[in-house]
Amino acid sequence: MKAISLAVALSFTAGLAAQADTMSIKVGYAPGGSFDLVSRIVGDHIGAFLTGTPDVIVENVPGAGSLKLGKLVMADTATDGMVLASISPALAQIPILDPENTDFDPLKVHYIAAMSSESSYCVTPKSTGIETFDAFLQSGAKVGATGKSSSTYTYPAAIKAAFGANIEIVTGFEGSAEIDLAMERGDLQGRCGISAADLMESDMLSRYNVLGEIAVVRSETGVGADFILDKLSDPTTKAALALVFSVTRIHHPFVVAPATSPERVAELRAAFDAMAADPAFQEDAKTRGIQLGYTSGAGIDAVIAEMLATDPAIKELARQMVQ
Repeated sequence: MKAISLAVALSFTAGLAAQADTMSIKVGYAPGGSFDLVSRIVGDHIGAFLTGTPDVIVENVPGAGSLKLGKLVMADTATDGMVLASISPALAQIPILDPENTDFDPLKVHYIAAMSSESSYCVTPKSTGIETFDAFLQSGAKVGATGKSSSTYTYPAAIKAAFGANIEIVTGFEGSAEIDLAMERGDLQGRCGISAADLMESDMLSRYNVLGEIAVVRSETGVGADFILDKLSDPTTKAALALVFSVTRIHHPFVVAPATSPERVAELRAAFDAMAADPAFQEDAKTRGIQLGYTSGAGIDAVIAEMLATDPAIKELARQMVQ
């Protein structure tokens, strides 16, 4: 089934998404970024693996680094499991990094799957002359972010604290495409939280300096950059930064509301598992430049449990680093 592109956010449970033959994928970011792209390829394929082969509508609901959408998911008490939400992986760390925030609870929503587990990167436009990670740390660069609950904020904030970096984080962008446009205009000088798949698109590698790799394990993508964790010697600081970076393991996650029945959650998880293993889906993803690194819903639950079980002192330091 082909996803129907809609740029405006509709009421979360209203309209076609409530009909049995139509489901909705809500994207917590504006059109044009990787979350939008991944949601649309999922929308093109997932219906074939669900009972009734429903049509799929993809809608953008940007705001606060997808926390706006996360709040809508939490508030949906009349769900029939026909609404999926694509949100920032960083929302899974709210109990650690922002424990007083009750807008989203990763232990109450149901994680269905995450479509990639690739590294993210810090980049600067070549026009800035900032060519290395060490130079970036002392550059005074303005770095774009969608919201304080998003990885585009938590990554550079933690880097700034860990290294005592002279950078400024500017929030309020609706999506990565808007951040990239601001870099092109010269309003911003950097971004931390761009995937290898995004960098491989078009001529981005010719326009951006790739400075540092954000991950807990070095990737083999061939994108040259300093591995940021290797640049820290203090084990406690390194552990706290690794905790913040650990959400790269569950990138592009999809969730459904807490009220969704166990039977529906199981069906959705099985459908995503089957879709991810389908050669046609894999080939389509490759054609669109999406690097798959699939994690099942149960796998996401395990990653979140592991993060929450981190030493309390490390969690506290990580929380302080992203303030």
